[in-house]
Amino acid sequence: MKFYLTIAATTLVLSSCYKQSIADSMLGVTSIKQTTTATLSYEINGNPVSISVKDADHQLAGSPTLYCEKSGGYILSGISSFGEIVFTFHTDSLIVGNYKYTSYYGPMYVTSFEGKPQYVYNPGDNMNFTVTSYTDGHISGNFSGQLTPAISPGYPDNIYGTPGSVIIKNGSFNNVPVFY
Repeated sequence: MKFYLTIAATTLVLSSCYKQSIADSMLGVTSIKQTTTATLSYEINGNPVSISVKDADHQLAGSPTLYCEKSGGYILSGISSFGEIVFTFHTDSLIVGNYKYTSYYGPMYVTSFEGKPQYVYNPGDNMNFTVTSYTDGHISGNFSGQLTPAISPGYPDNIYGTPGSVIIKNGSFNNVPVFY
């Protein structure tokens, strides 16, 4: 009897040392954590910008690097050493499709470039985002735009520079988590 108790105790002790439970092992289930890498890249007046987050679903609370958040619409935000990019999807329900913002709706901040904020402001300005996939709480797609710099930003009146002089092209985003 002592022999069987010793074997049972040894089995329990050794099984607790394994990274996988005995039940999971018998069922062939792995408990390896799957991570999602989120990326965003684009060119702004020929300068490449790239953001990559390895474990996008578990970013540091209070200071995420790349995400989309439901907040009076959906706000896509990315922060890199080059600056930031922000786009608001003006919708109650984010779905696969095209979202275009023009100056008709009023000035909208999008990014910073060469130390100056860039806006959709003048008649030719726009930001065009296409969500090509929205799966498992992550969005992917592409974007482009034409912006005007605020050469002297100040509330309530910015002084704007050359209309449409900032071009964003080859924009893409993949597996960006959507937080609610």
